[in-house]
Amino acid sequence: MRDWVRTLIIAAIVAPTPLLGEHVWVEGESGKAENVVPHGWYRSVRAQDLSGGDWLANFGSKGPAFASYEVIVPVAGRYTLWSRANPIGAVLHVQVGGDEGKWVKVPIAEEKYDVLNIASDGKPDLRFLAWAKVGPVSLRAGKTTLRFRMSSSNRNHGGLDCFCLTTDANWRPSKALKPGDSKDWPAPKLTDGNLRKWGDFIRPSEEDLAWRGVRWHRHLDEAAEEARQLGRPILLWAMNGHPCGET
Repeated sequence: MRDWVRTLIIAAIVAPTPLLGEHVWVEGESGKAENVVPHGWYRSVRAQDLSGGDWLANFGSKGPAFASYEVIVPVAGRYTLWSRANPIGAVLHVQVGGDEGKWVKVPIAEEKYDVLNIASDGKPDLRFLAWAKVGPVSLRAGKTTLRFRMSSSNRNHGGLDCFCLTTDANWRPSKALKPGDSKDWPAPKLTDGNLRKWGDFIRPSEEDLAWRGVRWHRHLDEAAEEARQLGRPILLWAMNGHPCGET
């Protein structure tokens, strides 16, 4: 077996080292909800993509919807707050420390990470999740309160899957994995007998390739009209090459 093939496969399957530091992970559906209106279509999502198998979802309330969470901070320190919420046309604010704290806008639409379509039918509509970094907060040890507010122009819609407070400033979220969930695997011993197995393991799954099902428009005016109706940006894919596309 070629040495470079072994090296590439080992590099692809060895996970990062475990994370250090304190963290608090809270499920969105565990909060005390106020003015939250459940909606059958909006809640029709893939439970396997959600942390804890559920989320707090609002669609149709006449005014802002709220959710309050009492969390226990293990040690005093500077924490980074991350939230996993709906990034499509949704407006989300958070207040740390109860009524004494200021409302801060969660940059879920502007600075989103790890965007995922969670619609049960796979349609590219409002049912998405993404992580957003709210920023650092200094917390005392013991009980504190966090409140989230959904106030979107489209029926105040919004969804909160979970949020995380961590003292590890280098942590970056990935789907519903909590800090420290990724295990440090030992590098496997590759042989001619198991090379195909590990090669198949690192190749993208059908779920990973779901983006191929996204509908593209051949004409910019059609894309612009759909983007206007859905309130979304346009991704323009163009190339400068052979007029017959033979490049």
